[in-house]
Amino acid sequence: MQGMIPGAADQKDEFKAPLRKHRNRMTELRLFIARCNLLSDNSNFYLTGGITMNGATHMIFSRWTVCVLIGMLTAGCTTDSNPKTSPSGVKENSQTTGAESAKRGEAMKFSTQPPESWIWSSDIDPQHVGDALLPGMNLMRLSVYGNDNRRRFASISYRAPGGEGHYLQDVAAAGLDGKITGMGARPVSITADEADGQPRFSLAMQKGPEPVTQVHTGLDEAGFNQLVNDQCRIADFTVYVSGGLRKYAAIVEERPGPSLIFSRVTAKELDAQLRKHGVTPVRIRGFSEGSARYFTAVAERLDVGKWAWYDDIDGDAVGSKLESNKAYPADLEAYRTAQGVRYTVVMYRDRD
Repeated sequence: MQGMIPGAADQKDEFKAPLRKHRNRMTELRLFIARCNLLSDNSNFYLTGGITMNGATHMIFSRWTVCVLIGMLTAGCTTDSNPKTSPSGVKENSQTTGAESAKRGEAMKFSTQPPESWIWSSDIDPQHVGDALLPGMNLMRLSVYGNDNRRRFASISYRAPGGEGHYLQDVAAAGLDGKITGMGARPVSITADEADGQPRFSLAMQKGPEPVTQVHTGLDEAGFNQLVNDQCRIADFTVYVSGGLRKYAAIVEERPGPSLIFSRVTAKELDAQLRKHGVTPVRIRGFSEGSARYFTAVAERLDVGKWAWYDDIDGDAVGSKLESNKAYPADLEAYRTAQGVRYTVVMYRDRD
């Protein structure tokens, strides 16, 4: 299932270029050198930025598979368009928060500059999350997936002046405020899973006091929908199960908004809502109910040019879509299925 780009024609644009194409493109890009220590025999790191190699061109170092392709991206986005339709017998249920503010007039579009360069990685062993932190890179996103000895993390990092990677891992809800204060950093990303019957939260952090943020956990859908207003936006959120019930945790940032929330919608419904309100997806989280897959999404009026979102694709497809769309990853959620690890990804066109 693939996402949509407003105004773009439906296309099939799979990436099948030979290795020499990557080498030629590399000469046109500004590259930086990243040092990565791989300490776990159980970890396969897929570090992708700027260019993506397909499976035939992966480089093998020792016992780890490592794809490191880092650079500057240019040009616009294209995408496949093949959204799933609403499941049979399921009533459409699209709840939108912030639409009233949008109706009062064309809201100001916030400009989001693409990173100088970026890396996404997956299959990070929980004991070695720190190994995925590279010099000069800000950790932007963590996503936990799998259980027990198959538990892993995926991440996104952006290169930035003075960039550093900071994170909190597997913290109980009651300890979050103290841990965040003690680190002297602000949370930018949150992910959750369950350990010993209790939710545990992992956060990507950045140094600096601004903007002011708050972390909310244990929210039901109604509580989550009430988090935003014209002065606050949702920087990140996660969906998890606690006590057999679906719950939300969110990072709320003090910055003029609003964020728009689309709750428990199908892929087709989400695409329709994004077009209707003329907004860009910022965060998309999926979950299953029986055989049906639903999404809750946060969107904003952003000046990012063209964009795309995809669900239920593997790691190779993530890299291919980033390359063929000439885009960088803005959001990434990993989850494990019977078919293997799958991803929900939001990507934005990279601009000079």
